[in-house]
Order: sequence, then structure tokens, then C-alpha cells
Amino acid sequence: MKAVWTIARRELKAMFDHPTGYILLVVFLVVNDFLFFRQAYLMHVATLRPMLDLMPWVFLFFVPAVTMRALAEESKSGTLEVVLAQPITEAELLLGKYVGQVSFLWIALALTLPVPVLLSLGADMQVGVVFAQYAGAALLAAGLAGVGVWASSLTRNQITAFIASVAIMFVLVLVALDQMLVLWIKGIIGRPPGTWLYWLPSFTSMLLWPWVFLILRDIRRQFQVR
Repeated sequence: MKAVWTIARRELKAMFDHPTGYILLVVFLVVNDFLFFRQAYLMHVATLRPMLDLMPWVFLFFVPAVTMRALAEESKSGTLEVVLAQPITEAELLLGKYVGQVSFLWIALALTLPVPVLLSLGADMQVGVVFAQYAGAALLAAGLAGVGVWASSLTRNQITAFIASVAIMFVLVLVALDQMLVLWIKGIIGRPPGTWLYWLPSFTSMLLWPWVFLILRDIRRQFQVR
């Protein structure tokens, strides 16, 4: 696990060593806050629901922009082989990359906390509900980050990885991912589904994501897919 955290810290530091990381954060905050306050003004209700409704669509472009360089950049520059020559496994490298990307996304999400704080100054905001909403958004970001890292492992071109990520995430968001987020929030605030079986696919998918990436990467290497 030490290697995983080392790689994750390196990934997170790399995001802030270049202006790109700061630009992504600023664009995310500006777009998210603009869309939220615009909808909140139209609804005349002090709630985070407008932000949660639009969050999957904001993540649709923000997450691929963050994750597109995770593995594609190192594959193109040839440093990936150098990294793999170190005493680390592919699973540790992959998990470290994933944790680094998720950490950056969670930092971006944490920067939106002033929104509920400002709302609480003029309205009675329930802390439990706000916590559940942010927990659901964090899980959504973690799930989409997995898709982004996987797409980045398929190609050496960052733009191709970005387009592939957007396409796959669009299908997921369009089908049911945001509805799963709503059900997660209901479960956290005390209104869970009638059976525990509903939660099984969610937790299973979270545990299997890293291994799915590893298998797909081995397949790509075996058949020399670039």
C-alpha cells in the first residue's frame, strides 16, 4: 500500500505543478456555481438539489479532462515502461493512479462547500442531508474516474482518451447513474431500499473496478492494441 500512496501523491502533485490543474478547478467551480445559482434563483428554494441534478452532466466533461492524461501521457512519452521497471506491480501502479485522480476530483468537490455554507446563512439547511448529498457526489466522481482511467489506458493520445471517456460516461449518466445517486442519498438519510440486495452491485463494482482495469490492460498488451 505504501507504493500506492506514493504514486497517488505523485499524481496529485503533478496536477498542481502545472497550470492545467488550476485551470480545471477554476472552470469547474465557475460552471458549477453559475448553473447552480441560476437554477436556484429560478426555483426560489434554498436547496442543493439543483447542483445535484446538474452534477453528473458537469462531471461528464470535467472528469475526462482530469483523467485523460493518467496513463496516456506516460505511454506516449515512454516513461510507463520505466515506472513498471521499478519494484511495483501493475495493480499498485493502476490503483495509485486511480487514487490520485479521485483525490483531485474530491478536492474540486470540496471547493464547492461554500455554497451550502452561504445557503445556511439564510435558510435552515439540514446537515445530514447536505452530508448525504456530498457523499453521493463523491461516489459518483469515484465511479466516473474509474471509467476515465480505463479509457486513458487504451490509447497514447489524450484527446482520444477524453473523447472515449465522454462517450462512455454519457451512456452511463443517460441510462441510470444519476438515479442510482438519488437512491444512495435516500439510503444514507434513512430511507434505504426495501432489500439489501440493491446495494450489492454498487459495492461489488467499487471493489472490482481496479481488477477490471488490470485485466483490460493485459489484454491490450497481449494484442498490442494502441
